[in-house]
Amino acid sequence: MARLILDFDSKKPLYKQIVEYYQNAILNGYLIPGTLLPTERELAIQLEVNRSTITTAYAELRANGLITSKQGSGTRVSEEAEDLLPNHSITWNKLRNHHLNEDSVVFRQVYQYMNEPSFINLMSGTAASDLCLAKETKELIPFTMRESNGRSVTSSITSSLCQFIKNEANPENMVLTSSIEQSILIALKCLLTPGDTIAVEAPAKFSHINMLLTSGIKVIWFSNDNPLTEQLLRKEKLKLVITSPLYNQSNKASTSKKRTDLLQLCERATIPMVEIIEAPLLIHSKISSIPTYYELASDRKFVIQIGHFTGIAPGISIGWIIGPSNVKLRLQEVQMQLGLIPPPVLLELVDNILSSEVMMSHLDDVLKELNDRRHHLLSVIEPFSENITIVEKGDPTSLWIDIKTQVPDKEIVKVFLEERLLILPHAGANDTVRIKVPLFYVDREPLLEGARRLVASMNKILRRELVQA
Repeated sequence: MARLILDFDSKKPLYKQIVEYYQNAILNGYLIPGTLLPTERELAIQLEVNRSTITTAYAELRANGLITSKQGSGTRVSEEAEDLLPNHSITWNKLRNHHLNEDSVVFRQVYQYMNEPSFINLMSGTAASDLCLAKETKELIPFTMRESNGRSVTSSITSSLCQFIKNEANPENMVLTSSIEQSILIALKCLLTPGDTIAVEAPAKFSHINMLLTSGIKVIWFSNDNPLTEQLLRKEKLKLVITSPLYNQSNKASTSKKRTDLLQLCERATIPMVEIIEAPLLIHSKISSIPTYYELASDRKFVIQIGHFTGIAPGISIGWIIGPSNVKLRLQEVQMQLGLIPPPVLLELVDNILSSEVMMSHLDDVLKELNDRRHHLLSVIEPFSENITIVEKGDPTSLWIDIKTQVPDKEIVKVFLEERLLILPHAGANDTVRIKVPLFYVDREPLLEGARRLVASMNKILRRELVQA
């Protein structure tokens, strides 16, 4: 924040200059609620003005509700200052606290146990170590040797990835990153500004949504049960629509129709779409029979697709963004500005793995293992068949379950934590709570133990519901 310097030659009164300085500082979040301000005497000496000038300025700031003064604690920025600002203004303090809605409070409640070894983490993350091509770094050594084929590593990778995307994707329109999170961040910085309103298809991964909310982006949810409409697009002045193409694939014909309708709605309104393929690209290409938005788009000027190739080794992945050529140039600019260029060593490693026969045979083994895990989990939760519904049938990486209950989300999370289980509930339809059990992102033994704890949690939830009834 720039230092306050008064213009003694200005026609504007000195006290008014002081008021505007602090008003702007609070408006732009440089001075957050609770910040201690100089005393009247200190500020008068600092600015070389009469103390009465400071007294008048502070009085006006107090009258506007921007500061408060209390004997013994001095003069501070008011805790209510943010609520008194114009609704259209976006302050750094607002951005910092924008995500503190009910869902994110629950998220923080769970997040504090992320590093507790006694908890089973079913909130997903990177690929499970027992499903990776290499369990340890040293196993990647054979893939570090590369013979030049005359092509750049980046071109080779983008060409390989585009072969797995089920459309005529142009490698020239692809940007590579080090993770799917980086891809989302770059796209957000490229397409949005703080204060924008977007629509997000539910359910969505909490870490991705918190990335949106903490960037000062307002989120409106939609789903198959609660679709977007032209009226909502106009009312909320939406700047972007984010979708997840693996969700709600129980009926191929109806899902394709709904996707086409949404795509046409966005094209008519010239609102860009970003679809996030959370399933690793190679797995998604094996199991997805329903066209993505990128495939369905008649004019790809409005569709950007984000995904990742993971399962190489624990913590190692490559993210990608594909979109119109003019958007690609802007994405690359933002990527360079943020310093998020993938390391050359990572790109070379990925290129060697993608061109190896080992990767494809490993993928077949992974799909078999995921299918086995799904069957095992279904057998474990079978006793609750009257109270649960298996929602997602097209995602091989996760099991989506709707639990019939009217117990509030916060109480459900408490039950999970009592069982030392980290899992987040999503709002379902018709008095249900939707949870996601990751199959690809948790090692087999913790996953099976997590399933047992989930059953114990559901027992408690049902008992609490009976007591409330």
